[in-house]
Amino acid sequence: MLPFYEIRKDDFAIIRNARQIAFPTHMHSAIEVLYVFSGTQSVEISDVSYELQPGDAAVIFPDIIHRYVKSGQQTANAILLIINPKVFEGIFPDFNQLQPVTPFVLKKYVHKDAVYAFRKVKKEDDYAIKLGWAHIILSHLLSQTQLEQRQRTPVLDMPHKIMEYMANHFTEPLSLDTLAAEFNVSKYYISHIFSTRIQMNFRNYLSMLRVEYAAKLIRTTNVSLTTVSSSAGFESQRTFNRVFQAMYGITPREFRNNVSTYLK
Repeated sequence: MLPFYEIRKDDFAIIRNARQIAFPTHMHSAIEVLYVFSGTQSVEISDVSYELQPGDAAVIFPDIIHRYVKSGQQTANAILLIINPKVFEGIFPDFNQLQPVTPFVLKKYVHKDAVYAFRKVKKEDDYAIKLGWAHIILSHLLSQTQLEQRQRTPVLDMPHKIMEYMANHFTEPLSLDTLAAEFNVSKYYISHIFSTRIQMNFRNYLSMLRVEYAAKLIRTTNVSLTTVSSSAGFESQRTFNRVFQAMYGITPREFRNNVSTYLK
């Protein structure tokens, strides 16, 4: 599955799952924490697969490629915390400069206070309360996590820079020339990065970002589909309908009429 840069506009998301989840290869600027209460959940982080058992946790740092995988008919009861690392500035190490040697924390190393916090934190809590629970959880998990410096070179880091830039500007007019001017390189070099490193051409990647955002607007707002189309950066309603159907297999209107089926 090809990676995409997930757009997260909220600083704090709490997702409780009563079943195993499957979510394609992606990355984002948030720190993501997964804890399994019961059953099992498979996750792939930086091309390494893990099968989390009850009581296990995973800590995924910003801009780390990962995905969730369903395994047969297995069940899972788990929680996901997805948090903008900026809310922890000055409290924890720089999440963008470091990464875990292993993002996997076994049950025996997950402190009982962190388990209690996982059980207590709720998305309807006041922001300060949620932040407090998250602080407890991350403090205990990071104390059991060995960190190492990220090894970055300009060439290797360029795909991440491109994806991050596009994640912040995809609703605007974008082209290979735009990216070439932004990063002071040739558009042919940018095109080469898309084909060899991101493994998707520029136009398809841009369309994917816009469609993902459009789907989120449809799921979470009641604005018209015309507004959704323009807000996501599509030049015309016709293009929006065509690209959306190509990616989701249904039209935007059909998606809206059956939105509960497509909630993550």
